[in-house]
Amino acid sequence: MSAQKPDPKTFVENIYKSYLGKNVPGLDLSTRESLDFHFTPSLADLIDKDAKEAEKLQEAPLLNGDPFVDAQDWEITDPSVAIQDAANDRATAIATFKNFGKTITVRLALMLTPKGWRVDDVFWNEGNLRGLYKPQQ
Repeated sequence: MSAQKPDPKTFVENIYKSYLGKNVPGLDLSTRESLDFHFTPSLADLIDKDAKEAEKLQEAPLLNGDPFVDAQDWEITDPSVAIQDAANDRATAIATFKNFGKTITVRLALMLTPKGWRVDDVFWNEGNLRGLYKPQQ
């Protein structure tokens, strides 16, 4: 008997639990297994390819921070998650939290995959995760 997959709100709440407290590492997004657990296959491919190319070139990857908190450093408190526009295999999560006392809102586009809910894009105040990987024009 397989375990029941969490609903979109629980999936996102579990992500943000990894960031609560002082000096916590957050999610380890350096492994393909972790990328596949949190992101849709196409977005995981983009992040993984960029990280490997950056390592080969000894440069910083395009994703040079944590996508879930829109920062390189964090001390997250007061997280809340609301689900909007849930329909069939898509949903939007609005995550609001304080990082070092400043209120931050991050929007996550979610997709239901055969393995459960996964993040298909992350939107910050300025830009989005998939936008990092668009060809430079």
